[in-house]
Amino acid sequence: MTEFIVTLIVLAFLGIIDSIFLIYKNTKKEAVVCPVGEPEGCSAVLESKYSKIFFVKNEILGLLYYVFVFLLGIFLYFKFSSIFSFSIERILFFISLIALIFSSFLFYIQVKKIKKYCFYCIISALISLLIFLNVLIL
Repeated sequence: MTEFIVTLIVLAFLGIIDSIFLIYKNTKKEAVVCPVGEPEGCSAVLESKYSKIFFVKNEILGLLYYVFVFLLGIFLYFKFSSIFSFSIERILFFISLIALIFSSFLFYIQVKKIKKYCFYCIISALISLLIFLNVLIL
């Protein structure tokens, strides 16, 4: 059980790094160059009309999600809330399910609407999938 909690924390940390990188690039107004595929793919996706939900950039929502999962993983690991551990696992399940659905939708948008791919967005979607699968095992 502990190894799955550690995996959850590591995945959330990787998601935090990915989100911070995209936020940093956006703040500095620097183009995000994809290391794989078309170099302008990331910019096309990150600057599309689908890059915001209710005026909030997707990478900020991702950062909030990953930080929340990271903190819940820390709580589980150190058993800060042994009485509420079942509740934390339920919260993790539902929030990771919502994140997986949202990531899948955004991936669909990349494939069908924008027809360009963002490497960092796909990494985030994969991290969301792995977090969800990991939470199922908890």
